[in-house]
Amino acid sequence: MPARKLPRKTLCLLAALIAVAAGAYFLWRDLHLSSIKNVPIPDVVVENIELERKIDGKKWKLLSPRVEHKDNMVYGDSMDVTISDPAGKETQIYAAKGVFSRHTNDVTLRDAVGTMKEADGAYDLESGVAKYDSKSGIWYFSDGVTFKLTENNMVIRGKSGYYDSEKGVCRMTERGTITWSTDTEKR
Repeated sequence: MPARKLPRKTLCLLAALIAVAAGAYFLWRDLHLSSIKNVPIPDVVVENIELERKIDGKKWKLLSPRVEHKDNMVYGDSMDVTISDPAGKETQIYAAKGVFSRHTNDVTLRDAVGTMKEADGAYDLESGVAKYDSKSGIWYFSDGVTFKLTENNMVIRGKSGYYDSEKGVCRMTERGTITWSTDTEKR
């Protein structure tokens, strides 16, 4: 038996019914988005924030053009962190992105550039990732790290390292290179 062709009006009606059904489905889905549990929604989004906080006797100052607070974590773009302690140590780190834990006061910064100043001197640093462990007071650096000690005309480069802010100790934890210039003009 040969296949029968549907009339043009029936095809148009069938196409219209499919379009209405598809539209109704998408409308229903959009109206019920609140029932989806896996959609992460920030608690608060703040723009152009300047936040100051005392943590373990140190004054922390955070600047960012935009932060999101979600699940007790603060996620920021272009974060600038300054930490000052009563002993006169000051750490300034600028990062492309950062995360701050409100429970532990730990910080993770990406593409970090900064300066750490102490009574004995100062040095500049660059690191792919800089993590601060609040309990120990140690900064951990990974994804490449560079320390520049200007008063000693020394540059130290490696894959990873750390800085103990309580003891003032800075170490490379993997192989690294040291460039040391005795000429004061070559800083």
